[in-house]
Amino acid sequence: MEISWDEWAVPTVVADDELDVTFGVGYAQARTNAGLVLELYGIARGCAAALWGAEFLAEDTFGARLGLDAQSDVWFDAQSPETIARIAAFCEGFNAACAEDPVLGAGRREALPVTPRDVVAHALRVFVRFSTVDATGRAFAPDAFVDAAGSNGWAVSGRLSSTGNAQLIINPHLGWQGYHRWFEVRTVHPGRDFHGAQLMGLPWQNIGYSPAVAWGHTVNPVPNLTVYELDLVDGTYLFDGERRPVTTVEHRIEVAGGAAATVTERRSVHGPIVTAPDGAEVAVRMAGSLHHPATSALEGWWRMSRAGGVAELFAIHDASPLPLFNVIAADSAGSIGALYCGTPPVLPGASHADLQRRLPGHDPTWLWDAVHPASSMPRVLDPECGWVQNCNETPWLYTDPPLDPSEYPASIAPSVWTIDDLRPHASRGQLVGRERITPDELLGLKYTTRALLADLVLDDLLAAAAGREDLRAAVEVLTAWDRHCHHDSGGYLLFLLWGLRIVAQIADHTLLERPAEPGGMPGPLRDPASGVEVLRAAVDTMAGLGLPLDASIGQVLTLGSGEHAVPADGGSGVLGVLKSLEITAGASGVRLLLGDTWISHVRFGGEHGPLARSLLVYGNTTEPSAPPARSQYALWGADRLRPQRSDGR
Repeated sequence: MEISWDEWAVPTVVADDELDVTFGVGYAQARTNAGLVLELYGIARGCAAALWGAEFLAEDTFGARLGLDAQSDVWFDAQSPETIARIAAFCEGFNAACAEDPVLGAGRREALPVTPRDVVAHALRVFVRFSTVDATGRAFAPDAFVDAAGSNGWAVSGRLSSTGNAQLIINPHLGWQGYHRWFEVRTVHPGRDFHGAQLMGLPWQNIGYSPAVAWGHTVNPVPNLTVYELDLVDGTYLFDGERRPVTTVEHRIEVAGGAAATVTERRSVHGPIVTAPDGAEVAVRMAGSLHHPATSALEGWWRMSRAGGVAELFAIHDASPLPLFNVIAADSAGSIGALYCGTPPVLPGASHADLQRRLPGHDPTWLWDAVHPASSMPRVLDPECGWVQNCNETPWLYTDPPLDPSEYPASIAPSVWTIDDLRPHASRGQLVGRERITPDELLGLKYTTRALLADLVLDDLLAAAAGREDLRAAVEVLTAWDRHCHHDSGGYLLFLLWGLRIVAQIADHTLLERPAEPGGMPGPLRDPASGVEVLRAAVDTMAGLGLPLDASIGQVLTLGSGEHAVPADGGSGVLGVLKSLEITAGASGVRLLLGDTWISHVRFGGEHGPLARSLLVYGNTTEPSAPPARSQYALWGADRLRPQRSDGR
């Protein structure tokens, strides 16, 4: 096994077989990110507070209440021998690197050595965390960091591409810390050559490309989480006309430097019981992770990396499904496709909206016990228009014309009219009707910084605000604004604060006139006068933050540090911006929530394989003693990717 490092600290692991290569990946991940990975594994074990103190008590409590320790055993016992063998090799490599260098993982080495069960438990926790994203607080507290997580993806067929070969843009944008953080690596051994990225702590790539096929993931709205409101009285709940006892398990959570905590895991026939943010006692049922778990997902990712094309990629997923995510894919034969991953619950007669509310826990007709097979989920392969795309919206808009929802169960995905932000409109608006797309045009689509919402509403908003003396300065700023979110686009922050206040009105179609047809462009502004009042509130917020009305994103936020620091660039998907940089503004000022992470532009047809350029915005390392790495912030700020490797990869 040999590991070489490029100037960006991206390793290439070349080995004789799959065990040797996963050993190398574990070794490389420890060299670059040991402390972060060890922390994630401590959390996955449910004993992070015992190792590192009370700051981890909330995470340990979350796991105890959902019974994740016992469920980790279920997942671990379900792994195939070949999966466990590869994971064990990954752990051996990780432990070997930490044994060689006692500085690695400083402050988190109490979690050593790592084991295959740690890896599987961490994978489960990642799926559970994505599945418990709960914007309305049905069962779990909304989290701005998690709820804003998303991704974009585009694929262009060989017929539509100006090169005659398929192209793909892989573009997740998640948080820049914790379990959302990516690790980039290329792995080569006989029968497998794959360059991609994996969520930190996982043993092999989850997205990327081989000489034959490439794919990316976007987060999808599959209804994994079902919430049931319970009638709890004296340790019992009402179900099917009778009261049943709540099952309980006591968990003792040790806390380093503090008193131990006792957490009671409660269960009904539905699943774990939790107290919702509003105080309601609810039970939760999670398809794909806690109920009918998709335990072969890790093996599925490995096998997907060996697929010979998009059709085979989809077939592998159907046999070893993921609990969630979309797949946007392309291959060397010029094919493209999009797939809605997951195995959502079977509830005859239910709509997707039904599964987004609390269901009556006493009524057995709402208690699902089966899931839809992965093979029945929406997908499209080689559409006539030549492109597929997704920006986290409903799968019906993967391509043009839209898919027909009536061909699928009603509950598995939102209505074709349900779009939570304007990214899908910005994306589709640049794709519909195209006869040819060049590589530069596709990359330019990804790096779009123009705020579509401004083009749809700003003229009407400013006309309504004209003559308002207290808004004169705001009108002048927004009139002069270039409607982009470049680092120096004065006025972007003011418009962003306006947009964030009316985001709910985008989803319910009260802000803009509904499009004439699914996927069409919405607009114009329904109620300009109401928008003026929101603008006044945005002006007040800017004043409260001590910011001038013409402040740009680059004035208030810097990426990187020292000589590598660059002014922030990019904006919010709420506004229809595709170059992602999501921020929040509050009493503590402006801070980063998340943004573009790993970006890869894959172009098939190169002499030595795909012509792929990539970028991991925040870089590949968190360890102080990691291999040296050039900063990638400046490239991202300039709408570029890293230079092509000399071997064509």
